[in-house]
Amino acid sequence: MSDASIITQQFLIAFLLVFARVAGLFAFLPLPGSSLFPATVKAALILLVTLVLLPSTAIRPSLENGIGTICVWVLRETGLGVAAGVALQFLNEMLGLAAQILGFQAGYSYVNTIDPSTQVDAAILNVMLTLLGGLLFFSLDLHLAVVRALAWNLQTVPVGQPLASGAGAGLALAMVRLGGAVLDTATRLAFPVVAILLLLDLALAFLSYVNGRMQLLSLAFPVKMSVAMLSLAALLTAVPRLYQELARQAMAVAYGILQRW
Repeated sequence: MSDASIITQQFLIAFLLVFARVAGLFAFLPLPGSSLFPATVKAALILLVTLVLLPSTAIRPSLENGIGTICVWVLRETGLGVAAGVALQFLNEMLGLAAQILGFQAGYSYVNTIDPSTQVDAAILNVMLTLLGGLLFFSLDLHLAVVRALAWNLQTVPVGQPLASGAGAGLALAMVRLGGAVLDTATRLAFPVVAILLLLDLALAFLSYVNGRMQLLSLAFPVKMSVAMLSLAALLTAVPRLYQELARQAMAVAYGILQRW
């Protein structure tokens, strides 16, 4: 077999593995409205990124490996991409969890609207914070950071390289810690407003107890909604900082996954 044929086959194998890794990553990347993209647009985007990254990719596969081994490599690269994408998807989950906590306490869980990014019914606070998360994802240049990390990873870690020893346990532990960070960040964002609403409930209940004729509890629902919105507006300045802190942790986990841990 000629050298040109060997190079061509190695190039095709490398293209397939890089495409599998990029496709797995982009399947869960928290891009605004990504679920509404036509399949052809998603495929074209993944193909374009693959072609851009392929020339600098370190190639490990050789012709001694059969089709079964190559299929295992493809599944492994896809799984690594999916795991990295899920780690980044936790950014949206943090904002969604904070919105659920706030919406339930303030009464916004009764108000549903169509989420423009998914076209399904969702609580209004979920929609607002999800759109804010999409803006932060691009304003903090996280989309560029993902592409840079993927490009550097493909240069330093050859496609098809096996996982490091104990990688599964390390990945599971990292995901658990990242989930804890999501809960911690969502709590830090939502609980100041929840505390204010609790004090408001206690104040209205005490005033109604002192003077039963006031009937202040009937005003609790609109007052809580207004106070919650004002409190959340005051806390919006802290959202970018909390989002960026969690983004650093998510990027570190995603980078560790792509590095085979």
